[in-house]
Amino acid sequence: MSAIREKTYIDYSDVEKYYRIKEEAMLKSKQKQCKKESAGIQFKYFVYVAVMFMLSLGIIFNYAIITQRKMEINDLNRQITVLSKQKEDVVIALESIKNSNTIEENAVNFLGMNYARTDQNLLVSVNYSGVLEDNFAYENDVNKRAFLENIVEKTFALLKNEGI
Repeated sequence: MSAIREKTYIDYSDVEKYYRIKEEAMLKSKQKQCKKESAGIQFKYFVYVAVMFMLSLGIIFNYAIITQRKMEINDLNRQITVLSKQKEDVVIALESIKNSNTIEENAVNFLGMNYARTDQNLLVSVNYSGVLEDNFAYENDVNKRAFLENIVEKTFALLKNEGI
């Protein structure tokens, strides 16, 4: 009991030291708690900044892809215009080649071709008879084709014999 009685006698200088020590301990604990809280807040800010950085990198990367695609589209449009001009040039050249007046001029000037004179013309007369009509077989295409081939062969044979 003597230990208890000693404590019952309070020395005020010890009380002041006690309260000072207690206040210092409380301040230290508050500082530690503030540091812990500020570390948590700093970590949150770091996470926010990291997320924003990642988002901005994603946006910039996608913008770069969009810009690249636009450049590719512009290149393709330029190629389309060049090809359409080439097509127009080819169409113009084709029209000039297909022109019958140009063909006639080339035939006369470069190949020495002229129109036939009246003494160079050969007239062929054909007598039609009922015998020929009986020989025609109109009901079947094979006979028609054979008939046409026969006519073509005879025509070329006549022209060959005449020296035309």
